[in-house]
Amino acid sequence: MDQVLKEFLNGRTPLAKEEMDWSGGGLALVQTRYTYGLEESASPPVELVTSVRALVTRGTDLMVIRDPEGEHIVPGGRIDEGEGLLEALRRELLEETGWTVRGDPALIGLFHYHIRSPEPAGYAYPYPDFLQLLYRAEADRHIPEAKEVGGYELGTEFRSRKEVLDLPLSVGEAALLQIVQEA
Repeated sequence: MDQVLKEFLNGRTPLAKEEMDWSGGGLALVQTRYTYGLEESASPPVELVTSVRALVTRGTDLMVIRDPEGEHIVPGGRIDEGEGLLEALRRELLEETGWTVRGDPALIGLFHYHIRSPEPAGYAYPYPDFLQLLYRAEADRHIPEAKEVGGYELGTEFRSRKEVLDLPLSVGEAALLQIVQEA
């Protein structure tokens, strides 16, 4: 593990840890989710951040995204070359959901991925460790025509927290809901 990342994670308590398999069995990894408090001064090592995600709320309701594999609660995606973190987050949310967000979303957590497989040929991202940052954002305006046509996401809707808790959430997603309930 990168020394800067090791120092950053030192002393943090994981919310959840899950074994995962990406790329149809080609990439075995471990995902660990952590909270990130507003009072924290240590910044995550930005050079290891590959994407940004958000728990999007509208009042007390939470956004649920439907895709071909089911439903999830953390829209977002990769950071483009030269793009800032919040700029990437706003762009990804608009492309995936058709929603803009108010003000500056707050950093509330992060996902640490550790790849256990050999490095794939031509792999263009940090290896063997990388991060995804998780923000909390308040929905602002719906612009349906801004949503990516033919994208992976099929639709979005806001549901009560009770309805979201009734979804078949992963251990990590359930832990993330705890962050939002406490915030």
